[in-house]
Amino acid sequence: MTVRLAQGNNAAGLVTVYLYSMLLAELASHFELYAVCGPCRRMARIDVHRLLDSLGARATTDDVRARVRCRACSKRTGDIRIVYAGPCGGARGFHYRGSGA
Repeated sequence: MTVRLAQGNNAAGLVTVYLYSMLLAELASHFELYAVCGPCRRMARIDVHRLLDSLGARATTDDVRARVRCRACSKRTGDIRIVYAGPCGGARGFHYRGSGA
């Protein structure tokens, strides 16, 4: 696993984000990937096994970040979520809350 420090700005000021790069093959059995578009507030599950078939066993989450594009607005946000789902998929818990929550 590789960890990079990235800094950016948002409405509240400077934000520090740690970007983790992992092999997709390491994630396939217990994790799910989601592409996230902040401007659209869209989130879509990414098929990790299909990505492994097309990108190969050495593909990383950085490779996915470089390729992910919103189907609604066509923006490339590079934003993905890595969600622990457990071996049977029952442990997942990540979701966006509605604007009223």
